[in-house]
Amino acid sequence: MDSTLIAALIGAAGGGVATAAGGLLRTHSNARTAARLIYAELTRNSTAVAYYRRYGHWAAPAPSRTAWDDHGPLLARKRDSGIFEAVLRGYEALEAMPFITGDTVSEEAREDLARDAVQRLVRAITEIGEVARISKGQIRAWTSRLELVERSASPLEPALLHSSVVPLLLLERLTDQAPPQFVLRRAEVYVEEGRVVRNPDLASAADVKHVVFDARWGTDLNSLSTVARSTGHGPAGDPAVDEAYEGIVATSDFLREVFGREYVATPGEGPIAAVVHYDRKYNNAFWNGEVLVLGDGDDRIFTRFTKCVDIIGVEVWKGIRELSLIPYDGQAGALRNSICDVFGVLLKQYTLDQTVDQADWLLGAGLLAPGVDGRALRSLKDPGSAYDDAVLGTDPQPRTMDGYEHTEHDNGGVHLNSGIPNHAFYLVAERLGGKAWERAGQIWWAALTSAELHENVQFADFARLTAAAALHRYGEGDEHRAVIDAWSAVGVSE
Repeated sequence: MDSTLIAALIGAAGGGVATAAGGLLRTHSNARTAARLIYAELTRNSTAVAYYRRYGHWAAPAPSRTAWDDHGPLLARKRDSGIFEAVLRGYEALEAMPFITGDTVSEEAREDLARDAVQRLVRAITEIGEVARISKGQIRAWTSRLELVERSASPLEPALLHSSVVPLLLLERLTDQAPPQFVLRRAEVYVEEGRVVRNPDLASAADVKHVVFDARWGTDLNSLSTVARSTGHGPAGDPAVDEAYEGIVATSDFLREVFGREYVATPGEGPIAAVVHYDRKYNNAFWNGEVLVLGDGDDRIFTRFTKCVDIIGVEVWKGIRELSLIPYDGQAGALRNSICDVFGVLLKQYTLDQTVDQADWLLGAGLLAPGVDGRALRSLKDPGSAYDDAVLGTDPQPRTMDGYEHTEHDNGGVHLNSGIPNHAFYLVAERLGGKAWERAGQIWWAALTSAELHENVQFADFARLTAAAALHRYGEGDEHRAVIDAWSAVGVSE
C-alpha cells in the first residue's frame, strides 16, 4: 500500500479517536455539572426534613424537578438506569414527607415511614454526589443531618427563628410572642377545606414573578389566600404591601443587573413571595425557605420592617442556593449571616445610587421606633455602635477577632460574631472607593459562587476565597491588597 495512503488512513483514524475521546470528556463534564445542580436541589430540600426530625415542626420543602427533567437523561446514559431510580425515589421521598408527618398517619407508623423516606433521600444524595464528585466528607455532612436526633424541648428553639433578622437573644428581651409555625404551600396555591387549590387572584402563575400576600394579622401561613399585589398590578395603597413588593422586585433586579443571576426562590415552582401584616405587632422578619415574612413592628421598639429595603434584601438573600450549604451555627453561621448583611446593605446603596462615602453602612436604619436610642440593627462601618438603649441594651457586635465570643446563645453567636466579616467587607469597600457593588461586591460574590464553600467554612476560609477571587479578577493590584489588609485588620489570617 502506498505510504501516503497509509499515513492518511492513520491520520483519519487518529482524528476519529480524538473526536470520540473529546465527546466522552464533554459528556463526563456535562454529567458532573448536571449532577451538581441536582445535588444542590436535593440537599436544599433535605434541610426541611432535617428540621422536622430535630424539632417536630414541618417546614415544607419545595422540590423542583426542573434540573432532573433537563439533565436526567444525560446522567442515565453515563450510569445506566441506576442513578435514575435512586434520584427518582429521593424526590418521591421528599414529596411524601408532608403526608408522613401529617395527622393522617398514626404516630406509631410515622417514624417508620419517615425513616424509610430518609433512607431513600440519603441514597439519592450519595449517588448523585458521587457523580458530581462531591467529597465524601461533604456528602456525609449533609446526610448526617437527616439522622434522627433528640428534639429540643425549648419553646423558642425553631431554627428559622434563629435565622430571622432580629437576633433571638434580643427578641427574647422585647417580646413573649410564640414562635410561628413554619408551614407554607407554594405561592400560587392556597388551602381550602383541606384541598390545595389554585389561587384565583393569580390567573397565570407562570407570568407572576413577584407576589405579596396579606396575612390580615393571622399567623397561619398554610392558608394564605389574599393576594395584595402581584406582577403587572400597580400600587395597592397599603404602605406595607407596596414597600414589600418594591423591595422584592429591587432585590431580584439587583441580583440580575449586578451579578447576572436570576433569583428564583423555588426553581421552576413559582414567584418570589412576601407576606405582610403577619400577626399583630410582630417584631421581626424572616425567610422560611419559600417566603419572606415581614412584621408590622409594635411602634414601641420597631416600626414596619417593610420600610427597609436592606432588611428585605438580607432575608431574601438567604434563599441563594450557595448559602444553603452553610449551617446556621457557630462561625460558619456567623459568616452566612454576614454575607446576607453585606448584600442587603449593597442593595440599599444600589437603589440609592450611593458611593462608599455617601452610604451610612447601617442595616435597618429607620427601623427603630422614635424614642429608641439607636440608629439601626447593625453597623458594618462600626460594629457595636448601632444602638445603646435602656431596653435594647448595647449593640454587642465585635469588629475584630479580639472580641469574638464563644457562646451557646444565638446559635453560637451568628448575629453577634458576624460583625467581624461585616467590618472586613467595609474596610475593603472603603479602601477601593467608588460604588461598593462594582468591585468589593464582585469579589464577595465571586467567593460565594466559587463552589468552594463547605459546611464547616470558617472566616479564614472565606478570607482565602475572597483573596483568590480578587487576584483572579483584578490581578496583583489594589483590590487584592485591600482584601488581604482588611482581613488582617480584623484579626483573620488567611
